[in-house]
Amino acid sequence: MRVVDFHDRGYYGDKNDAGVRGIKAKNGTSWGHSFFTIDMLWDPKLTLDIVNITALSKDYAILIEGVITRVQKMGLKIGTVFLDREFFNLAAINALFNADVDFIMAARSNKRIKEMLEGHVRENGRKPAIFKYCFRDKSSKEFYLVAIPNPDHAKDKNNPDFFLFATSIDFGTVEEFVKRVPEEYRRRWNIETGYRVKNEFKIKTCSKKGIARVLFFVVQCIMYNFLNVQKSVLSTTAHELKSLIAEDIQKYLCVGKPANTLSLKAFYTEMTGYNAYRVLELRCQLAAT
Repeated sequence: MRVVDFHDRGYYGDKNDAGVRGIKAKNGTSWGHSFFTIDMLWDPKLTLDIVNITALSKDYAILIEGVITRVQKMGLKIGTVFLDREFFNLAAINALFNADVDFIMAARSNKRIKEMLEGHVRENGRKPAIFKYCFRDKSSKEFYLVAIPNPDHAKDKNNPDFFLFATSIDFGTVEEFVKRVPEEYRRRWNIETGYRVKNEFKIKTCSKKGIARVLFFVVQCIMYNFLNVQKSVLSTTAHELKSLIAEDIQKYLCVGKPANTLSLKAFYTEMTGYNAYRVLELRCQLAAT
């Protein structure tokens, strides 16, 4: 599963400082630094690419095409991309089609969609439905709009009548979509858990330099990736890893060299070898039984 999303970091200095842009108000500020990321949510969970957004507006097409191209150049398959309803717009959906990548995203309702759903309810009742849909712009690609009745609507009319999803995938029937997608889409919210883990590695700074704040966020993501790779063979937490790093830095300052001189490349090599040995050992045990 690949997930793209925006991640905002609040800023409490001058809104005119370099790299600062308007963000969703949170924790007493509506200004900050914004990053666009693509994450892999299978184990190990990894952040695959990061884009610092410094413009006043988000160019969805450039952002999506850029991260997909870079991930593919790494030799990784994209598979299906999961997105939230912020990406339900012409630029984002056309960019996904142009990149030849399947997608599933939450969709926003509008006047046309409401009219389609009202006609469907009159004819069929409040049942799931799949429509073919495109935006009014002539350049819009045609995709599938899936509507699933919201059971909470009867209890509270403020809740939406239908859950809406947009997808490039032809599931054939609503039943097949309902069987596969909603539960899988819920896993998309694991990215929020990932952000909380990344915040464990947050570097506090008073620096007003945008480049420093970008670097610190990149370091957070690198440490998040390192932790998740390490957790595939060792039981550890972000706090424990931070403590070991702090201890190593302190030893470096005291004795002039780090206590652990194993490079990251060597670490990956060691882990790859260990995993290969572990798989072979398990297969031998299965064969013996």
